[in-house]
Amino acid sequence: MSGLQVLDGKWFMDKDFEAVPLPDRWMSGTCGGLLHKDPELQAFRKAVPIYCGDFELSVSCLRRKDARDVSFERFIANHLRRRLLLGGAAAPEDAPRRFHFRQEHSAKELAGMSEAQEAASYAESLPHRAPVDVLWDAANFGGLVWDWQRRSLEQLGPVPGLNRGVYAPAVDGSKFIPRIFVDVSPALTKSDTDDTRKSALEGLEALPELRNGLPRSAMARLITDDVHALAAICQKHGTFGSAALPGAFDPITGICLKAQTGNEHETFIATDEHFYFFSLFTS
Repeated sequence: MSGLQVLDGKWFMDKDFEAVPLPDRWMSGTCGGLLHKDPELQAFRKAVPIYCGDFELSVSCLRRKDARDVSFERFIANHLRRRLLLGGAAAPEDAPRRFHFRQEHSAKELAGMSEAQEAASYAESLPHRAPVDVLWDAANFGGLVWDWQRRSLEQLGPVPGLNRGVYAPAVDGSKFIPRIFVDVSPALTKSDTDDTRKSALEGLEALPELRNGLPRSAMARLITDDVHALAAICQKHGTFGSAALPGAFDPITGICLKAQTGNEHETFIATDEHFYFFSLFTS
C-alpha cells in the first residue's frame, strides 16, 4: 500500500503530545450484548449476537473534519495515554494539557507494541484494505448465529430440559449443539440476504428436533424475520459493513498495531475522513 503511514511504539517514546478529547464509542459490546450508534443495527445484533465467546469490544471513530487540528499521531497518543497511564479511565479534569511517554511503565508497554513491518503486512492482508476489515477480523462481526435453545427460552420462558448452555436435548434423548452459523461479508447487500436466509434455514433443517423448545417452523419464522431486518439495514446503508461503521470501505492511509494476539486485538486506523480505534479482548 503505497503512501501508508505506519507507526509503532518506538515512534511515541520520548515525545510530547497535546491532550485532546477522545470521541465517544461508536460501538461497544460484551458477550451479553452490543451497544451501537444505530439502534436498528443494535436491535439486529441483540437478536443475532456476535459469536466471540467471552469478549469485550470497543470501537471509537473520530471524523477528521470535526477535529482538524488532531493528527493521527495525536489521536493514537491520547488513546495510549488513557490505556497506559490511566488504567483505561478518562483523563481527570485537572490533567495537564501536555503529556509525554518517558516513564518506565510507558517504555515497557510501548516496547511491546507490534513492529511497523507487522502492521504494514496486516494492512496489506485485509480484503478491502479498509477499516471495516479490521472490525470483521477482530470481532467476527460477520458471524451470524441463531441459537434454537436460547430463542426458545426467550420466547417460552423456563422450559424443562432447556438451559443457557451449549448443548440441548433432542427428542430422541441425545444432546446436540442447537446453533446455526452463517458468515457474511461486510459487502453484503440486500439482494445477498436471500442466500443468507437460505443457508440459515438449511442449517436449521440439518439439526435434530429440539425437545420442549420452539417448533422447527417457529424457529424458521424467527430466522426469516431476523434476515428481513438485516435486509432492511443493508438497503438503508448499502451494505452491512457500511451500517456497522462510518467510512467503512474508505482506503486505509495509516495504521498502528497496539496488540494482535489470540486474546487481544487493538488497532489504530486512519483514512482521509476518519480515525478509528478497534479494541477487542477475549478470554
